Amino acid sequence: MKKFGKNIKIFLIDGDVNGRWTCELSNWTGKAYKITRNLIKECAEREDLQKPGVYFLFGMQEDDKPLVYVGESEVIYKRLLEHLSTKVYWNECIVFISKDEYLNKAHIKYLEHRFYSLAKEANRYIIKNDTIPTKSNVSEAEEAELEEFIYNAKILMGTLGHKVFETLTGAIDQQQTLFYFQRKGGERGKGVGLPTSEGFVVLKGAYVAPELLESANQWVKDLRNKHKDKIKDNYTTEDILFSSPSAASAFLCGGSSNGLVEWKTREGITLKEMQG
Repeated sequence: MKKFGKNIKIFLIDGDVNGRWTCELSNWTGKAYKITRNLIKECAEREDLQKPGVYFLFGMQEDDKPLVYVGESEVIYKRLLEHLSTKVYWNECIVFISKDEYLNKAHIKYLEHRFYSLAKEANRYIIKNDTIPTKSNVSEAEEAELEEFIYNAKILMGTLGHKVFETLTGAIDQQQTLFYFQRKGGERGKGVGLPTSEGFVVLKGAYVAPELLESANQWVKDLRNKHKDKIKDNYTTEDILFSSPSAASAFLCGGSSNGLVEWKTREGITLKEMQG
């Protein structure tokens, strides 16, 4: 499938990258706002924030795990004001509205449910919603239009700095090269992974050597501790992103590793050879 470029228009409302942003996509009636918590009240006079829309509240846990709350409202600004006093964990919000008055209550309920589901599937953020948003019934034609809205909103969400809808691996296709790690016949770790734009991802189901090697450096111990909640019975329970192939293979084997030569294709070609 041929990919086409996208023209995105970003406007800094306050003339400051730390201020309020709007973000628009060419030939699309949607519009995104990026607003920090301390500037919510500055938006009182913005008419398009008095409209229906969906919003996302972003924050961080003390252990640096990202948080998100997905919501909808028929008057976005009013709801954001309420959340200043009712929800303390967030420091930034992203809002999506329609410039042509298209969105109604049924539409934003549909969008809220779909965005929640996409964030849950991507498994990047801890979702703070107490309940699963209800999915409203819309016509076949409305659903097609709303799915297009979601497609475009996902592009802008990533542009605005949040990969809340993006899985670690993206959509793995048949042309994508996977790499395999196995040390001592799998006894000292075994797994499948692939390089991405963010680093190196080890796919769910990798075998993690139970014990660390005596030569294991502190950073290897830190890696094991960081991802201990993603290991059950010595197998990884989800995809895990590492900063490098060496960090990924060191995590699996429990000691020092040169990932560029230990990660290989099924044909035995090393990652170093592929990249070279």
